[in-house]
Amino acid sequence: MNQVLTKKEKKTAVSNGPINTLQEMWNAAISYQQAGVFDTTAMYNIYQLMNPRLTYQDIANVFSGVYADNYWNIVKMDYTILSKNMQSALALSQAVADNCSINAMKQWRGILCRKNKNDTGIIPVQGNYTESIDIVCNNNTEIPPQALIENWNSVYWQTPQVGKNYVYSRCQNVAFQGDLSISGDTTKTQPVVLMFYTDGGFNQPPTSWQQLFTAADPNQTNGKVVLKDGKPGPMPNGTRGVSEAFFFSPTSSNHVCIIAVVSDSFFSNPLNVSQGNWNSNTWITCNGAAAWHNVDPQQKSEEKLAFYNQDGSSEEFTFIANCRNVPVGSKISLKSIDPKVPFDSGLIEIHHSTQSIEQQVTLPAYYKGQLIVTMMDPKGNLLPANSAIEISMNWRLKKGHKDYAKASYRLGATEKSLNNEELSLHLGSYTFEGGKPLTSKN
Repeated sequence: MNQVLTKKEKKTAVSNGPINTLQEMWNAAISYQQAGVFDTTAMYNIYQLMNPRLTYQDIANVFSGVYADNYWNIVKMDYTILSKNMQSALALSQAVADNCSINAMKQWRGILCRKNKNDTGIIPVQGNYTESIDIVCNNNTEIPPQALIENWNSVYWQTPQVGKNYVYSRCQNVAFQGDLSISGDTTKTQPVVLMFYTDGGFNQPPTSWQQLFTAADPNQTNGKVVLKDGKPGPMPNGTRGVSEAFFFSPTSSNHVCIIAVVSDSFFSNPLNVSQGNWNSNTWITCNGAAAWHNVDPQQKSEEKLAFYNQDGSSEEFTFIANCRNVPVGSKISLKSIDPKVPFDSGLIEIHHSTQSIEQQVTLPAYYKGQLIVTMMDPKGNLLPANSAIEISMNWRLKKGHKDYAKASYRLGATEKSLNNEELSLHLGSYTFEGGKPLTSKN
């Protein structure tokens, strides 16, 4: 049943004129949302006023951005909720509504933190989702917002030092045709950034995350998003911003993962991630408003990374070390010395600069372990600075597994599914860059 609006609500929610352009549709939907009008009512009223050249797909696209919170289901936006509401409001067939909703949610519309340098908001994210260049660490020196925004594609990362570090997150309005932040308007919620850190590794559950506080206020966890002048302001489509500084004070030089999460007036903070391997993967790959940074220079020939099986059942995984420009003759190994789950790939010599090494393991329910990674050049030193090794954790799913069908759909692995082949779902990675300067002598 459609919501009945008062005359005042109708006047507040939308102008009396026809909706001839896509921008006018965005403006109308935003007005309805800010007036607290149900999405189904807004869809119906917009449809009655819109130019016939506008389409059902346009409606799905607009509402997936403006009413994003309505469609968030546990760990991601759920196209079935949008579809059902379109069917209710517009009397569409399920097939048409499903198709429009699925297409709409392939693109993130709102504030985006890039998962990697090529991230444009495609859902699920394409490529490595833990190599964010939008998460910044600059040790004990603050960076002006103007520098971080003007040098948008530059990597600002210094290995966090014991003691004082300033941490930031860049973000931008992608494909949302309205202002996500309006300076001086106290009736609207400014975008908020939350920052966390956890042990360097893979598939870390939120229970292992530690929250950071802003540098300006040691009791404040909500960081403002500011523009080039260092102040909050309008963020129409394409506008870039950066969080205020957060203070990070680790007590050891151990590798860490930094996590950023952004919320705004149209999309609240989706941090209640239910434990589970599937939920963990889904949350980060289908949520444009969050990012991870898991990249750091190698410090020692033997590094340690935390890893988890978040499920309450024994599960099969593969650790993969992918070499990038690693010198021939280098040696790598992957092992665990836990007597409950011992494994050891052995020290494997590299015969090709892009070689991969794999180690398959079976982990007990709710297991937390430590992966010991050995990396050394042919002379036993740290790898050179122009090389890197990406260590990944993949979840192996055989036909009959409870998540097999969902994984097949997400991976687009229809042919493998028809042939009953094993699937492999990525659960995160940690990239070690070479730690030896190229100018040093052996």
